[in-house]
Amino acid sequence: MIKIIMLLLMALLLLASCGQNERHHEAIAEYAEVAYDGYDYEESVTIPAYDSYRISLEVNPELRTVEGISHIAFTNRTGKLLDTVVFKVYLGGIDGEFNLLYASLDSEALAYDFEGTVLTIHLPEPLLPDVTIELLLQYDATIPMSTNRTGGNEEAMWFGMFLPVLATHQNDSWHVEEFHPIGSPFLIDTANYQVAITTPLRYMVVGTGFRSEEIIEDTDTRITRFTAHTTRDFAFAVSAYFNHAHISTESGIEIHLYYYTEALEIDHILEHARQSMEYLEYHVGSFPFGHMTIVEADAQRDIAVFSQMILMNSLHLQFGDLWALSHGLTEQWFAHIVGTNRIDEPWLANGLTRFVHAGIFYDEETLTDYMERVYASIAHRDDLKLTNGLRTFEYFTDYEQTHGRMAMLMMYDLYRLMGADVFWQFINQYYHEFSFNFATAEDFKRLAETHHGESLQWFFDEWMV
Repeated sequence: MIKIIMLLLMALLLLASCGQNERHHEAIAEYAEVAYDGYDYEESVTIPAYDSYRISLEVNPELRTVEGISHIAFTNRTGKLLDTVVFKVYLGGIDGEFNLLYASLDSEALAYDFEGTVLTIHLPEPLLPDVTIELLLQYDATIPMSTNRTGGNEEAMWFGMFLPVLATHQNDSWHVEEFHPIGSPFLIDTANYQVAITTPLRYMVVGTGFRSEEIIEDTDTRITRFTAHTTRDFAFAVSAYFNHAHISTESGIEIHLYYYTEALEIDHILEHARQSMEYLEYHVGSFPFGHMTIVEADAQRDIAVFSQMILMNSLHLQFGDLWALSHGLTEQWFAHIVGTNRIDEPWLANGLTRFVHAGIFYDEETLTDYMERVYASIAHRDDLKLTNGLRTFEYFTDYEQTHGRMAMLMMYDLYRLMGADVFWQFINQYYHEFSFNFATAEDFKRLAETHHGESLQWFFDEWMV
C-alpha cells in the first residue's frame, strides 16, 4: 500500500552533498589469497578473484552470422563438490539462433544439455572447492534483424547478452530461471573478459572495456580487441557507418558516442552525458572504469544498458530525449557495478536508479512537484506490491508502475526520513561496499538502519506489504 505520507511531500535539497568521493577500485587485484577449509591435500592456494573469459569471435555482417570460441576459467567457490557447470545463453530467449557445436575440458569432449536459455555442462568427475578449470565452448549464431538486446538494422548490428555466461550459484544451487520478456531478467557475476573480434576491414567494432585494433595486411581483415576487467557482461556493436565523437569528465572518464544518423545534436548529447556522470560520481561514488560507450542502435523501446555500454534508440537521439540516456548511465551504478537480484527483488536496483536519476533533472522545488505527479499517476492502484517478483508480471505497464514508480517513491520517502546528508552517506557506503558484488534487500535495509541510527522495520513493513 502506498503510504498516505506521500500526500504530504515536503521539499528537501536533493543536491545536498556529502563531499566529493575518492575514486575507488582503481586497480582490482587479479587474485586473492584464500585458504582451504577442511582439506588436507594442500594448506593454502591462490585462487582467482573472478572467473575469466577469453573469447574469439568472427563476425560476418553480410550474412549476419557469428562463429565463436570461449575459454572460460571457472573456479568452484561454492564450498561443495560440483558435478555440473551451468551457463546462461540469453540469445535463446529472443528470436536469434544459437548453436553449441562443442564443449570440452582439457581437450576432452563433454556431455551437455541445452534447453531454452540454460546450458548444463556435465563434468567427467566432481570439481573440488576452490579448484579452477578451463572449459571451452565452440558455437555459432545467426543474428536477427530485430530490436532486441541482440539484433540489427541496415546500419549496424549489436550484441547485448549475446555470449554464453556462467550462471550465478547462490544458496546451494544454480540460478536457471528461464528468460522473461519483461524487465531485466539477468543475474550475472562479475568477471574479467578478453575478447578478439574479427570482421571485414570496413567495419568498426565498439564495445565494453579498453579497445585496440589490428589490421591484417593483404587480407581485408580487422581484429578488434577488448580488455574488460571486473565487469558483469560484455556487449559490442558492429557497423560500417559509425561516426565517432567523445568528451571527458572532470575525473578523466572518456565518454564515446558512436552514431550513424548525421542530424544528431552531438555536442548536446555528450555534454548531457558528461554532466550526468559527474553528478553520479559526486553523489554516489566514482565510476571505476576509464570509458563509457554510447551506441546508436534500434534496441528495444528506448535504451538497452550493459556494463560500460548503452545502446540508445535512434529516435530518442534524434529528438534529443536525454532522459533515457541519463537513466541508462545511472543504471551503471546500481545494476552493473553493484549487482542485485533483479528477478526476485527488482525494486532495489530500479528504485535507486529512478530516484537518483531524477536528481539530475530536478532541483529542490521541482523534485517535490515531480514526485507528487508520480504519486498521482498510481494512487488509484491498490494492487501494486514491491514484494512481487519479476515473473509475476504479464504486462510491462504493471511492472513499471510497481518496480519503477512505486519503488522510486519509497526511495524518496526514505530520503525525506533520513535527511539529505545521511541519505547520501548511506548510498555512498552501499555503493562502495557492494561494488562488483551482489547486494540483497536485507543488505540495503541493514545499512540504512546503521546510518539512520534506529530500526527501520516499520518503514519497510509499510512499503513492502
